[in-house]
Amino acid sequence: MGGVIMQVNLLPGPVKISEDIQNSFIKAPISHRGQEFIYEFDLTKQSLCNLVSASQVEIFMGSGTLANDVIAGQLSLESTPGIILSNGEFGERIIDHARRFNLEFKLLQRSWGEPFEHKDITEIINNYTGVKWIWAVHCETSTGMLNDIEFLKKECQIHKINLVLDCISSIGTTPVDLNQVYLASCVSGKGLGSYPGLSMVFYNHSVHSAPNILPRYIDLGLQAEKGGIPFTFSSNLLYALQTALERFTSDDVFNHTVEVSTWLKEELKNIGFTPIISDLYSSPAVITVSLPEKLNSAEIGNILEKEGYLLSANSSYLIERNWIQICLMGEFSRQTISPLLGLLKKFN
Repeated sequence: MGGVIMQVNLLPGPVKISEDIQNSFIKAPISHRGQEFIYEFDLTKQSLCNLVSASQVEIFMGSGTLANDVIAGQLSLESTPGIILSNGEFGERIIDHARRFNLEFKLLQRSWGEPFEHKDITEIINNYTGVKWIWAVHCETSTGMLNDIEFLKKECQIHKINLVLDCISSIGTTPVDLNQVYLASCVSGKGLGSYPGLSMVFYNHSVHSAPNILPRYIDLGLQAEKGGIPFTFSSNLLYALQTALERFTSDDVFNHTVEVSTWLKEELKNIGFTPIISDLYSSPAVITVSLPEKLNSAEIGNILEKEGYLLSANSSYLIERNWIQICLMGEFSRQTISPLLGLLKKFN
């Protein structure tokens, strides 16, 4: 009989969960109304804010899609025009969020994986009278592009515009500073290395409930007014996230990600699998490779899974473009990834 194949998780979620996070998750659940829970909840919120230099955060039971709906809801309260930047799948999804909330916006759109030129951003701001916000993706997970949010911060400061960010695949994988950011979304189950199921919205301003306009579950102001716990909340997910955040008391996690990513990208190039995003613009945690026509990304993904390697290959946008992704989130190491290179080399 064959032995059990050890799985190496290189997905953008769910990620490989460390043993200490698993142990926190399996604790007996406690009431979200008890003093113990409230104390731990507030500690977790403070840890999240410290990680990204934000003033406030609200945590929701749900995915990143929920967090971005909460953000769209907040923008809808202001009835002001904005700009959306899109150069990948998740920029397209932000457009969809905005349209569903009837937001008024202009679109700066580029091909997937194409960086935004600074001059184009400045030009659209200068030519759009009354613009009050810009909504962009920090790490575009579909390609691995890391968009330049430092430039966006400067432009928004100059023009007195609110910057809104999707940081779902960047927080926890690379240093992120949200000090000058109006609203930003994040999740528990990617870079932070915990289980999926929690999403966050960071903010640096006062918020108020809008009971006559927004549904209860996406009302950021209601969440804040109720101490962050207006509804049922899983203590198991909270404890897991709290433990995951303990890894970020130093830059060790970020340094490890960069070290492994730099090595892996070079090794992939050496065997003929060049990432589609150049090192200048790429996230260290999301490596996207375009396969030659003779190979099928979904089939390669299935073969590698049978060999014990879980890569991202089954999303419709990856299948359409014949792309595969290797993601460095949660627990990973050079030692466990190294044999994957030998398997990939056989295909090329």
